[in-house]
Amino acid sequence: MQLTRIGPFALEEPLDGLADGNVLRGVHVERQTSMAIKLLPRSVVDQPMGNTFAKDVKQLQQLLHPGIVRCYGGAVEKGQPYLALELVAGESLRERLDRRGKLPWEMTVEIADGICEALQYAHSEGVVHQRLTPARVLLGEHGKVKITGFDSVWADRDEVLGLRSPMSVAHYLAPEEFRGKRSASLPTCDLFSLGVILFECLSGELPWSADTPAELVRARRESSAPRVATKVLDCPVWLDVLVSRLLAVQRTERLASAEETHRAIANAKRKVASGMGTAQHAWSGQRGALAVDQDRSELRRLKRAARRKQRDDSPFYERAWFLAACLVGLIGVGVWSMLPPSEEALFAKAKPLMESDDPALWQRADQQYLRPLRSRFPDTQHAAEIQDLEDRLVMYQAERRIENNERLSRAPQSEAERRYAEAWRYERFGDRLAAWRKYDALIQLFSDSEDPYDRAFVKLARRQVRKIKDDQGAVEDQAAFLQQHLDRAEALVEAGKLLEARRILDSVVSLYDGNQELQPLVDRARARMRQLDRGGEASEN
Repeated sequence: MQLTRIGPFALEEPLDGLADGNVLRGVHVERQTSMAIKLLPRSVVDQPMGNTFAKDVKQLQQLLHPGIVRCYGGAVEKGQPYLALELVAGESLRERLDRRGKLPWEMTVEIADGICEALQYAHSEGVVHQRLTPARVLLGEHGKVKITGFDSVWADRDEVLGLRSPMSVAHYLAPEEFRGKRSASLPTCDLFSLGVILFECLSGELPWSADTPAELVRARRESSAPRVATKVLDCPVWLDVLVSRLLAVQRTERLASAEETHRAIANAKRKVASGMGTAQHAWSGQRGALAVDQDRSELRRLKRAARRKQRDDSPFYERAWFLAACLVGLIGVGVWSMLPPSEEALFAKAKPLMESDDPALWQRADQQYLRPLRSRFPDTQHAAEIQDLEDRLVMYQAERRIENNERLSRAPQSEAERRYAEAWRYERFGDRLAAWRKYDALIQLFSDSEDPYDRAFVKLARRQVRKIKDDQGAVEDQAAFLQQHLDRAEALVEAGKLLEARRILDSVVSLYDGNQELQPLVDRARARMRQLDRGGEASEN
């Protein structure tokens, strides 16, 4: 029988996209607060060297940082340990990579910087993650990065030492973790995992190809990781060096700490913003965390050649007048490249992003190209196309608000949002006739609204109405429709699938309570839910 209650929490559907499939959405019955409930292996509280579960949970509770998923506490109920965690709206880095393959280097750097800040704080508190993977990096709303899974090392330590770790985790483990050395609990292990994550984000591949942990250990022993710049042509030199330093198989050759990695990223971003190129930085002789030592001998050779006295019979392309002409030409090209792009140039860069199906690319087009275009050319001839993109963005954001409100049990922020959410719940439940009526009412009420989100919900409602009209199989008899769902709930109860049955019964009560015509069916659903609650409590005792 599925577990539907643990401690003070009622358990609902599993949360997709996380590295651990045993994380469910839970609601605190008394406080009506949504949290993520992680069910841990029972072996966590059955350790041969003593049970440290309470101490470990207390240490996690003390990790209070905006880049770390908060742990509110944990307990053991009838031998089942669990944690109550912050519920984060958004997606995991694993989901984004699976959807997009690889990420632009600018986005990758921002994610890496957020990971570094969180790791820097955790390491200062004496906590090392040791199991950092893309599935344990959550990308919340507005691009906020949060790390979860600090507890993962409790359950799979023996698997790592025995080379039985799943490859979804093994690829990101530092070499010393497989060997079981004391250094396996040092912060440099997390920096190696960060290096693998950066390599995968930039190239869409893993640094070493292997199908088993043993093959992975052998591959790392035989060769170092390839340079990411050989796979990603637009990868900056400093980022290529950073990834290479993080992926050093020898622990002593990696960057020393998350703080140093964060400083290296911040320093490189500052130089890029100021227009200082890699060559300038190298000629200046300044050293930093990303200095490329093996290139210094070549730089010295070039400097000596530059100081060498020129002979009169030197080729024309080495003479001062020719070099001066080249310098003038370079200056002219530089000045030309610094001129602001034209209206058509800006729109040409934005158009491929606007035509994609990825909202992230829409937002990039708007921020990088269309906003400067509107600012410099208020009367642009592309105003209609830009407005269409803005409408699509607002509609996408409105849909995400509805979904996040549903997941996090948040109240709607406007009347139009409330009405759309109500119609959407009817449609998702399968009652398309009721949904159609609700959508039509929303359209009539808010068609003339000047609020952009109200207009977005009106357009979304019109889109859904068109879909319903195109589907000729809409159910018109609501009583027969509800009876079908009650019968399905009974079949699920008999099959032992209580969670799905409760979801159907709860939807009947919440959607149709107060409808006089359908009230007998609603009362039947409510009574059946009470029977399930009493039966569930009896089975747990």
